[in-house]
Amino acid sequence: MRPLQYVILRHENIPEAHNDLMFETLPGSQLATWRADSWPIDRRASLTRLRDHRRAYLDFQGEIPGHRGTVYQVARGTCEVEIGENATWSIRLLTGMPPQVLIIRQIDGENWEGAPGRNDAHSI
Repeated sequence: MRPLQYVILRHENIPEAHNDLMFETLPGSQLATWRADSWPIDRRASLTRLRDHRRAYLDFQGEIPGHRGTVYQVARGTCEVEIGENATWSIRLLTGMPPQVLIIRQIDGENWEGAPGRNDAHSI
């Protein structure tokens, strides 16, 4: 199976600028998406789960129609995604930035927490 794709977009020209973290969950799937105040995530951080986004955002940069701000790519590449028990996601970024692991856990509803994970073969 080929690696999955991801993109990190900086979303600006809106009242609360933020980063959108977007990941395929299966080849060709829509993009599981979280809002984060900062990127990269190098310590525990609050995330907000958003609805899945269209795959067009893997390549899109620029003004979003409807006065919804502007996005530009901060990082893009391939990743591995594992969804574990208790809504815990382990995402290994393979390309596009230094290899790293991101652990995302659901707290409740749309409230999630992201933190760096161990960057070795046993963290997924």
